[in-house]
Amino acid sequence: MPSRTYISKERTAPGHKVSKESLTSLLGSNASGDFKLKPLLVYLAETSRALERLFKPQFPVIRKPNKKAWVTAAIFEEWFNDHFMQAAKRYLEEKGLEFKVQLVLDNGPSHPADLGSLPSTKHDIASTPTDQGVIASFKAYYTRRILCPVLRVTENSSG
Repeated sequence: MPSRTYISKERTAPGHKVSKESLTSLLGSNASGDFKLKPLLVYLAETSRALERLFKPQFPVIRKPNKKAWVTAAIFEEWFNDHFMQAAKRYLEEKGLEFKVQLVLDNGPSHPADLGSLPSTKHDIASTPTDQGVIASFKAYYTRRILCPVLRVTENSSG
């Protein structure tokens, strides 16, 4: 939830504490946008109580647990080998294209240096201002999608 609102801080409910839980997501697509990877979501626990009875392969994200909700090198390598490479191969086969992939990453500490050892694969480590543009755009979209239903309910109940 956003840290800034138009609601005064004095109007909070008694006993209400702001949640300090965090999560990390890894998003990806090709340049044209017609191929989007299933997002990786790193959270404190693999499943929450609300999701414990659901069938995990049907989740719209790949969920991985980490006590600090960070993408570790082991999580990244598993995602790269088990999800990214398979999804890229399927997409290129469907399009009848040769298997050549270029993965552009930011300079995160969890990204292993030896990813380029696979044949027909190249990766670039980039630290560009576009990282922040993508992150800001995603956060704005996510916040809008979360808050719009809340605002609709509030507007409908207040007449």
